[in-house]
Amino acid sequence: MVYKSTKFNFNGDTLESVDGTLTLLGVTKPVKLTVSALKCGPHPFNKKPVCGADAEGSFKRTDFGMKFGVPAISDEVKLSFSVLAYQE
Repeated sequence: MVYKSTKFNFNGDTLESVDGTLTLLGVTKPVKLTVSALKCGPHPFNKKPVCGADAEGSFKRTDFGMKFGVPAISDEVKLSFSVLAYQE
């Protein structure tokens, strides 16, 4: 599974979402991630500049050829994760 961002969507200075593509089992489809939190500042321990964010999105398994168990097993997969990025 690989997600590649293509566009960051801002409302003023606030990052609201990220457009990108998700590749799974050799199939690539667009997936938008909603950003629910973004904060930048010095890391509390090493004092290096860092940004952290929470994001979520979803996709349908069948869009990527994963048909096993549908509809008994949900077709929708929800993604929810946090990221931490240091400046180089």
